[in-house]
Amino acid sequence: MKRIIIPFIILFIVASLSAQNPSLKSVLSTAEKSMAAKNYYDALDKYQEALKFNADQIDNLFKAGEAARLHGAYKISSQYYDLVLKHSDNGKYPLAGFWLGQVKQFQGDYENAQLAYTSYKTEHSGEDPYYTALAEKEIKACEWAKQQVKNPVKGTTLTNMGEKINSQFSDFAPTPFMDELYYSSLRFENKVNVSLPKRNLGGLLRSKKGEEGFRFGEEQLKFPGKTVANSSLNYKNNKVCFTVCEDINYHDKRCDLYMATVDKSGLWLDPIKLPEFINIATSTQTQPNLTYNPELKKEILYYASNREGGKGGFDIWFSIIDDAGNYSEPVNLTEINTAQDDVTPFYFASTKTFYYSSKGHLGLGGLDVYSAKATVDGWTIKNMGAPLNSSFDDLYFIKAQNGTDNYLASNRTGSIFLDDANEACCLDLYKVSILPCEIKLISMVFDAATLDSLKGATLKLYDVKEPNSSPIIITKDMSNLFEFPISCEKEYRLEASKPGYTTETITFLSGRPGEFTEILKKIYLKRAKIQLDALTFDKQSGDELNGTTVVLYDLTDPKIPPVSLTNLSTNLSQFEVVNCHEYRLVATKTGYASVIKDFKIDCNQIDKVIQKLYLDRELYSMLPLALYFDNDRPNPSSLSKTTSLTYTQTYNSYYLRKGIFTLKFKKLFNKQEQDSAVTAMDKFFEKDVKGGKEKLDLFLGILELELAKGKKYEIFLKGYASPLANSEYNYILGQRRIYSVKNEFSKYKNGKLKKYIKTGQLKVTEKSFGEATAPVNISDKVNDIKSIYHINASKERRVEIIEIKE
Repeated sequence: MKRIIIPFIILFIVASLSAQNPSLKSVLSTAEKSMAAKNYYDALDKYQEALKFNADQIDNLFKAGEAARLHGAYKISSQYYDLVLKHSDNGKYPLAGFWLGQVKQFQGDYENAQLAYTSYKTEHSGEDPYYTALAEKEIKACEWAKQQVKNPVKGTTLTNMGEKINSQFSDFAPTPFMDELYYSSLRFENKVNVSLPKRNLGGLLRSKKGEEGFRFGEEQLKFPGKTVANSSLNYKNNKVCFTVCEDINYHDKRCDLYMATVDKSGLWLDPIKLPEFINIATSTQTQPNLTYNPELKKEILYYASNREGGKGGFDIWFSIIDDAGNYSEPVNLTEINTAQDDVTPFYFASTKTFYYSSKGHLGLGGLDVYSAKATVDGWTIKNMGAPLNSSFDDLYFIKAQNGTDNYLASNRTGSIFLDDANEACCLDLYKVSILPCEIKLISMVFDAATLDSLKGATLKLYDVKEPNSSPIIITKDMSNLFEFPISCEKEYRLEASKPGYTTETITFLSGRPGEFTEILKKIYLKRAKIQLDALTFDKQSGDELNGTTVVLYDLTDPKIPPVSLTNLSTNLSQFEVVNCHEYRLVATKTGYASVIKDFKIDCNQIDKVIQKLYLDRELYSMLPLALYFDNDRPNPSSLSKTTSLTYTQTYNSYYLRKGIFTLKFKKLFNKQEQDSAVTAMDKFFEKDVKGGKEKLDLFLGILELELAKGKKYEIFLKGYASPLANSEYNYILGQRRIYSVKNEFSKYKNGKLKKYIKTGQLKVTEKSFGEATAPVNISDKVNDIKSIYHINASKERRVEIIEIKE
């Protein structure tokens, strides 16, 4: 069982007068009927009357305790539960011990509440897993609550808004606007349903500058015999969402959400019931909060509902409203909802903070107010502590847009009773003053070795739970003293750095409001002395490569000039580097391709760093070298494996057809994609086709120089073809293309390489793979232009220089 005091539900009914001298049977019959109808006030009165016949009757003692608890008369309820537990037949009602703990907890008597919960758990453990687990939770909650009461949040005060605003009935749902306050109250007579006992209705009131509230909206909204309450204005103040409720019984109501337009004079016009997927007929939807999410740039409607699909009791749901006023399917705010009641949502957009009341966390007794913020680790949920929260029900917390005026509804001690005899009911409105959180972080930086003040340091302050937010960064060239404004109840990380020193980090909590005005953090930096050893090697042989020029660049601080070293007798170049900096090493040597390596020195690095650089010999660095061909070239439709053409000859005619290929390829796409297709084909011809030819010319020039030095090479070629023709033809075509490349070698510079080929100093070996290596997604249909002009097909028509052996 779960209890929640929600103002639109709380109605106390004046009991009918019984006939004089009623019999015990008639009194109990009336009591049972009142309990069934949730008329707890009348049920308590009748069970108390029944106990006059027999004060020791355990059934009536327990039922009187139940009626008193559900009525909110906790003091009376605890007395009856205590009598049940002392009764000789107390085993008949094992839950009496649990409920005694709860009503003691609601009264702030945490010591006796813990004793009652502990006794229940000890004597009835395992009988009811739900209540056993709940008792364990509330034992912890009582211990936690005692600490909260001993250490209240400093600077927070609550003031009852007095009889001009509050009544003996429940007053709730404050909505501040400018110098006015809209709120709801259950003080109004039901002039439609005049049956006895009378039931009051909820209505809307409006107070200006704290003056007496006056009822409004009755004529415009026109919901006779129903409760109108729980208003929420949108951020433009031109729409208002509210609830319309009908009685289910003496205690419960079922509510729907409505939206109305607010005109310039403040009148609420043309109320419209929200869609059926929000207003479920079998559930209540209430306590709306209209807000604006600046990140989504959309209005959001938060509300509480006991609809199916929640975690239990009342849950908080939300629906996104688009620019046309349409509502999204409601979503359960699962990150903050619990198995117990979660109600009265309010989102304060200025600080991206969500406020709500809940019974599902460790609390002080009844409903407590919680704040929640979305962080990288999920939602951070915090109980707002005492004195904002009490052992009673505290809900409807709201902040005005100015950020300083706060309001709360509570039935805590000091609220006006409806039932003075039993000290029960009702919610009153309170104005809440919360001390602004003004904390200054002072940090000082020192040299860890000398303890001297360290100037020229940079401090970065990060919000740990919001890593996407930009840090506050301060550099002081002439001082070691830093000051930062910080917020309460946050976790921060302070990072101090200086070139030549290790980076130090401190993580700390800023504390609750009023706990600190200043926080001092001293940081000691260690001087960094780090040696970088750069070692160079021949990539092909793995041998040490002496005489390499190695240049070190500081990427973090480009103002630092690069350092260049060349050691003819060793492959080692040594540098000094700094923690946390990013660097680039560039190694060059004649006959080798240069190599570039970027890396970062770890902020916690304290000893030598080694970087190994492997340089490719120039020829090897150019592999694989791809050379592209036109479709069925060279010598189209030929069955010869040889050709008299060189690659240069077939390349020249192919490159001239770039425009045709671009036009054909473009037609394969729709209009929106054609520009991208043209760009892609141009890139292929310039980078791959032309670039491959230029790379071949460079390769052959280097090869000539190497052969002249007496080097001996075997070069392996691999031929490809697109799958347009059959496999046998593609094999022949691959051989023919390889032959054109071999012709390029032998005819290079009028035969400069031919003599090396004849002597065997240079061997060119082919490996033709034909269609077998073409990807399966490339078309092989003769009439499909994609099989010729698509880039994927074009890339398959190639010969590669894939390997070199000495």
